[in-house]
Amino acid sequence: MTQMTFWQKKISALLHDPLTKVFDIKSHEDLVEEICKSIGIEKTQGGSEEDKVASAFDRFPIPFERFGPQIRVSLSELAYFIHPLSASKLKINYSSIDQQKYVEKLMNDIMKLRSQNKDDVKFYHALWWELPNIMDISQFLPADTRIPNHSIIDHVDSTAAIRSCIESQQVNASLVMISIGPVQEIISQARKTVDLWAGSYLLSYLIYQAIEHIGCELGFDSVIYPYLRGNRFVYKTLEKLQVKLLNQSPIPQMHEKIASLPNVVLAILPSNRSHEIIKVCKDRIKQEWRKIAENALRELQKYQINKQEFERQIDLFPTINATQVNLVNDQTVLQETMIHISQSPDFKLYKDLIDKISKYGGYSSNAGTFYKYIYKMLISKMNAIKIIRYFKGYMSDAQLNNQRNADDFGDYVRACVEVIDKQKDEENRDLLGTLNATKRVLKKILGIEDIRYESTEEIAKQNENFDRNKYIAILMMDGDNMGKWISGDKAPMAENVIHSKVRESLTQIVIDQDLRHCFVTPSYHKAISRTLGIFSCFVRHVVEEEYKGMLIYAGGDDVLAILPADKVLECANKLRKMYSGIWHERLKIENTEYEFKDEMLFVNGKPYTIMMGKSVSMSAGIAIIHHKSPLRIGIQLARNAEHYAKEKLSRNAFGIYIVRRSGQVAEIGSKWDVDDIDVISTAIDINEKSEKVGLSSRSLYKFRPEDLQILKDEHLEDLIDYIMKKSDAKNKGSDEFKQLTLQIKKFMATLSGGKVNYLSRAIDLLLAVRFTKRGEKA
Repeated sequence: MTQMTFWQKKISALLHDPLTKVFDIKSHEDLVEEICKSIGIEKTQGGSEEDKVASAFDRFPIPFERFGPQIRVSLSELAYFIHPLSASKLKINYSSIDQQKYVEKLMNDIMKLRSQNKDDVKFYHALWWELPNIMDISQFLPADTRIPNHSIIDHVDSTAAIRSCIESQQVNASLVMISIGPVQEIISQARKTVDLWAGSYLLSYLIYQAIEHIGCELGFDSVIYPYLRGNRFVYKTLEKLQVKLLNQSPIPQMHEKIASLPNVVLAILPSNRSHEIIKVCKDRIKQEWRKIAENALRELQKYQINKQEFERQIDLFPTINATQVNLVNDQTVLQETMIHISQSPDFKLYKDLIDKISKYGGYSSNAGTFYKYIYKMLISKMNAIKIIRYFKGYMSDAQLNNQRNADDFGDYVRACVEVIDKQKDEENRDLLGTLNATKRVLKKILGIEDIRYESTEEIAKQNENFDRNKYIAILMMDGDNMGKWISGDKAPMAENVIHSKVRESLTQIVIDQDLRHCFVTPSYHKAISRTLGIFSCFVRHVVEEEYKGMLIYAGGDDVLAILPADKVLECANKLRKMYSGIWHERLKIENTEYEFKDEMLFVNGKPYTIMMGKSVSMSAGIAIIHHKSPLRIGIQLARNAEHYAKEKLSRNAFGIYIVRRSGQVAEIGSKWDVDDIDVISTAIDINEKSEKVGLSSRSLYKFRPEDLQILKDEHLEDLIDYIMKKSDAKNKGSDEFKQLTLQIKKFMATLSGGKVNYLSRAIDLLLAVRFTKRGEKA
């Protein structure tokens, strides 16, 4: 038997369980042996260390594994896949699957990949990239039918990641986190749309330098977060490595111009190399930034520039934080560490449960058993690092044109470049520091000059009537409570992620309280990461193709876009529904039909993957400003509106700040859904019907006078009837007018909670919708 190379071991780990295992558990190893033989790779023996740890990562401890009456759940007994976030039972028709067809496709595709990639390194990357798309339902094929909340893909990825950390037949792995920043400061420092793009893109581009090193050194499976399959940066790396792919994914690939990565990486690295790898990651980020900045310096020579000050400021950016925690098996060491770091109250309960199940034939704990607590320690360490902000020493009296000026957009650095952009007959002059000046020429430096970003005026011209509506909207969307979801504080209880048959067996030896703790695993984190990554791939099509806007950033649960004012509300409403997979949103891209419903994404009618689910929501902040207003103000107002939605409206909401040309500011907001009403869709429908019957804004304003507040709540509907009859609408006897009146009654009664004093909630929203559609002449 020849010694397997590192990459051969990685390939074997990815293949140690075939995607079709759930169809035939008893003989799945025979299939693995056949596949491995056909591609010239030695099969990993069952029960390997990496398999044990990966199983402990993602599976709730089950009794009677080593002895006793084993608990089995056949595919015919399954009938559902448990959503890892909402714990909903998603109906999957496993009985309709043509098992033989899938087995044949699995073998054929793997052999085809091998024939195209003779080199083991290339084959590994091709196999990792393509594996989920060999079968159109692979994300719903459970690794274990007894705990059907994670797929076989998640399990083999974890196994391959741990395979990188085997040393002398022992697992020595560390959970590592790397982040760069500052985020908000970089993105918000913008006057032009290209500034917004460049700030977001630069952060994505730089964090990828760390990701690429980990992926090329150990395999991209080592990265838990962010999701990398389908990512444009990774695709270009594979192209550079001359990896041949099948390109079977039905998910649209993220456009090259979109910043698609968050500023943080979570990975599993070998403990004996983790410090070295982190150092290389940091060095790569710093070196790439310096290379970009030095190229920018040459490009900016046509402007007035203080070269010495420019070079000095290069070292002020970025801030890189990194930390790690070793995966340990010694429960005593772990417990002592928990006491000092995160004070986790449920650790002892979980440890006792593990010990109890072990006595009843469950597997003993290993380095994967306590992932939840290892992750909590990691987050505690990273938060502690971030609390202490390290400011690189900077004092300067640098001059530009014999004057000392601060960066127009920065907070503390001196301007070292005078950038002048000539547009039509105007001259726009900005005094910028190194970072903001580099953002101006980033497209050219990175060789993506064909990417064009519209001006705010060009975006405003996409309003249906630009003559009367010259407003744009800055849209910021952000997942609600993502910190709590990722930390596991909002994760489902263990009792809700196991099959009912398993729970019945467990109740014979444990009490219900033992199962009431949040179940956090690498596959749980991967589910979040994967879903956010897939959602991001669709955002551009909605923002730019459907609603004629401009997407700046889509990095998971964060979205930043600029849209015509008259289209932003529909866009935001569609995105939040797609994000959760609720209601029923459709999208067609070329010849592929996508449906977001039942907490899932369906591709051409077949369930493809989960979306974030009914328990996870998204909030939006929207700023409506004139296209000539300073973009920085719009960004800040959108951020304020998002804060209003999250804090004042308690999330799962949207906030709107409208700034008229006169300077008048309005603040409006609501929950997305109130009772059975889709608030935005209903408000827009009311506005359209009001336009048809000639109901003016003046009539809506009549619902707002303070003297109406003396009326009793039981007279609310009578009040609405009276004002509608006295309105300036036409054809008040028509069916259209009667239907509109009924719809307004329900809308106002619902949003006001049946209270006359709160009528303004509904009226202000209707007036806001009218303003977004008509501008100043609303």
